[in-house]
Amino acid sequence: MINKKREVMKKQAITLGRIGILLPIATIIPFINFFVGIAVIVLLLMSHYYFSKFYNNPAVFKNALTGFIIQVAVGLVGSLILGLAIGTAAIGLSSGSGFDPGNIQNLRGLIFENSATIIGGLVVLAGVIIGYYFFWKALKLLAEKTGVKYFKTAGLLYFIGAIGIVLFFIGAVVMFIGWVVHIIAYFTVQPDEIGSEKAEI
Repeated sequence: MINKKREVMKKQAITLGRIGILLPIATIIPFINFFVGIAVIVLLLMSHYYFSKFYNNPAVFKNALTGFIIQVAVGLVGSLILGLAIGTAAIGLSSGSGFDPGNIQNLRGLIFENSATIIGGLVVLAGVIIGYYFFWKALKLLAEKTGVKYFKTAGLLYFIGAIGIVLFFIGAVVMFIGWVVHIIAYFTVQPDEIGSEKAEI
């Protein structure tokens, strides 16, 4: 019989996950997008942590954590590279190199012609794809443990959407669908669901 502590642990995992996966809706409120993003990451990681403890499978948490760390780290590196490209372009415009400092078109041209811009963009894209690959692995394990296949589907859609970011519209649509499926997954799994837990007891 599942003890009370483990029951509470699973309820916490589900509650935190439900709040975290619904929180992006709050981004419609101006000026709080950054804080919402941080809260979503923290809540989903806590959810995966409690699930990993409940199912005694550390990979459920570690893969999710690895995915988020890769995306944050690579995002910072990519942003620094892109910042360098923009700074270089701005200096080029203000150094009397024949460009009109007020000409935004020239600034854009310098930025997109700069190799640092391409490198920074590729770094960010690679980080997003690799990060979502690990998140997919975490959700696939969670699907196996809970018996809720929507988790695996959501993870796969996130991963495909990350690859599709090259074609922004398609990637964004696929990731949005993945988010919707992820919501369904969290509201499908139940605290008293025992189908996949018997093997863990």
